[in-house]
Amino acid sequence: MTFGEARKLIKKGDIIGLRKELQSGLSPNMANQHSWTLLMVAALEGNTSIGSLLIESGAELDSRNNRRETALSVAAHTGHPSFVGLLLNGGASLECHPFGDTFDVWFNWACQYGQCSERIRELFDKERKTRAERDHALDHLT
Repeated sequence: MTFGEARKLIKKGDIIGLRKELQSGLSPNMANQHSWTLLMVAALEGNTSIGSLLIESGAELDSRNNRRETALSVAAHTGHPSFVGLLLNGGASLECHPFGDTFDVWFNWACQYGQCSERIRELFDKERKTRAERDHALDHLT
């Protein structure tokens, strides 16, 4: 199966067809010539069912395409809070900003020129706080 064929399954929301292909050996980390992964396509579509299937099948959460985007940055920029939540809960890196800027500079840009919402900002802020508290607690154990 080509990337284009797998992309069509994702765009159609054909989870049964995609599951069949994954079970037949399709790599959940398949990428096109621009390093877009299947998980990035699912993030672009905001399809959390397909995203979950890809993650359960071993998709790398933090792969970057040629523009340095990750599935998380794509989901945030295109306004899919449930997909952002899926990736954050799965442990995706918060270092998802593609342009080398700080997270805040990138996020403000994504909200200004993309479809970020206050809900997505809240998800990131909550996850940043949770991870900082966890790291602080771990520091006290060592």
